[in-house]
Amino acid sequence: MVSETSPFHILQCVCLLWRIWKSRNVVTFEFTQPHIHSLARQFYNQVLEFSSLLPPPPPRSSNLPTLSASPWVPPPEGFLKINVDAAVSASGCSTGLVIRGSDGHVRLAIGLRHQGIVNPYLAELLAFRDAISFVASRSLSHVIVEGDSEVVVNQVRQGVLEDSVGGSVLRECLQFLSSSSACIEFRAISRSANSAAHRVARKALLLSLVELESFDFLGVASEEPFWGPG
Repeated sequence: MVSETSPFHILQCVCLLWRIWKSRNVVTFEFTQPHIHSLARQFYNQVLEFSSLLPPPPPRSSNLPTLSASPWVPPPEGFLKINVDAAVSASGCSTGLVIRGSDGHVRLAIGLRHQGIVNPYLAELLAFRDAISFVASRSLSHVIVEGDSEVVVNQVRQGVLEDSVGGSVLRECLQFLSSSSACIEFRAISRSANSAAHRVARKALLLSLVELESFDFLGVASEEPFWGPG
């Protein structure tokens, strides 16, 4: 049975057993009753932390089209476009979000840090989760979210939950989507068209946590040299 179970499923079982044992010790020796929501959040964070060490799942299809180099294109009138990307180091990852309107000007640029996440696939998925969370929190209506990982874009589009490295993060994406009334379109683009988000993610990775809280990413994102016609 164990040999037929995915590594992610095994990881979930181990983390669950560990969390149960820790909770038992708290009740027995500290005479306190842990809250069920706190236990669930601790379990989720533990699974997310250790899942970054697992290999990414293979692409669903081997005949996915190759994204050719192309310039960034502004969204249609009435839409916002959010470009996302991620950068990874030995200690964690960062995500970059660049929000622009139909005039092509940067409205907002956000860099976020995720400690302990060193899996590139999971980092890219977190970038999309951060974008969807942003849309839901701002009650936006018409949004295009773009990234240069076609595998991740296809998984977010399909919204199929699996026992995989990104299963927990994808579940969060779906929860944010269900809580938002926004019309969101997901697109895969070339790396050349996603350079602004890449620069923001790289800069966030280089900043200390203190610097990250107050750093203005607008100038980093606005270095985009050109874009194509809408």
